[in-house]
Amino acid sequence: MSRHYKIREFAKLAGVTVKALHHYDRLALLKPVRTEAGYRVYCERDLEILEQIIALKFLGLPLKDIGAVLKRPALTWRDTLRMQRQALEERQERLSRTIRVIRAAENAIESGKPADPATLKKIIEVIDMQESISAMKKYYSEESWEQHRRYYEEGPSAEWRQLYSDAQELLGQDPGSAEAQELVRRWYNLARRAHDGDLEVQTDSPAAWMDRANWPDTMKQRAAEFKMEEVLAFIKRAELEVRKGKVNERVWAKVVELRNQPGEEHSAQWRERVELFRDLEATMDQDPAGPAAQALVARWYAQLDRATGGNPEIKDLMLKTWAHRRHWPKSQRWRVEELHMMSYDRFEKAADFLDQAVAAAEGGTR
Repeated sequence: MSRHYKIREFAKLAGVTVKALHHYDRLALLKPVRTEAGYRVYCERDLEILEQIIALKFLGLPLKDIGAVLKRPALTWRDTLRMQRQALEERQERLSRTIRVIRAAENAIESGKPADPATLKKIIEVIDMQESISAMKKYYSEESWEQHRRYYEEGPSAEWRQLYSDAQELLGQDPGSAEAQELVRRWYNLARRAHDGDLEVQTDSPAAWMDRANWPDTMKQRAAEFKMEEVLAFIKRAELEVRKGKVNERVWAKVVELRNQPGEEHSAQWRERVELFRDLEATMDQDPAGPAAQALVARWYAQLDRATGGNPEIKDLMLKTWAHRRHWPKSQRWRVEELHMMSYDRFEKAADFLDQAVAAAEGGTR
């Protein structure tokens, strides 16, 4: 039988204050049972919930959001401890890097002389870079982040640097040339190797790149240093050259116009797409013809209109490509995984449910 504790006993056991328990009760995060006289009584299950609250709070989650997290499938003790450990390890790593930088600065400063402003500026820059590196973690799973961390710490590898250098020489030239097409081949080869976990050629993910408008300033500066924006735009134009003959000039001009939209627009569309597929996953146990699924269909069509600029011919091409996704090559599949921030298997299940919901919507309008 589970033991019960009065509030002061429970506060002492858990290592928190009575005031904190009152606060969690008011926020409905931890609701103890009440005696007939109105006194709070806690049990061992409440201790587990409290540990989860403390762990989530430690990770920086606001109290107002913790309630929603606790309503999800129960966190186990192992999960709670794992989150605490990962948070501590990340903080420890950041502190260790900062300490190394400060130690190097100490050694660089001559004894008895004032600190060189340039050295102090370097310390600040490195600390800022560590904060920026941590900010990029949100675009990756835990396993994927361990593979990509080195890229953000050290910058592009030698092969990527050479590619950026060679690409800059081609900027402004014909994207349909043999040199441009060779550049596309090299870019895809390096991107594929990075996706497969080759530590020598790590790069940012498509998801991270799509959201570059929201990158920390230090990461934006690095991208500007290598002219990543201009290089990728050229590579995309070169890639599109292969498809140019499949559409007329008018449609092609619209495709180019859409490709050249500001990064903020691409970022906004990417975020909407990620949120849509997460919501599709959460709705797959419901009726495809039901209101929740049909609301997602409406969002899908709105996103399709936005992505195609409302052009019916481009929309038709995109829908035909979508219909043949079972035959997409591996290179396209790994880009889909990273753009949607989910495995391809999860993406396919969500896409299949979307197709069912679309069919239900179209069936209802006939």
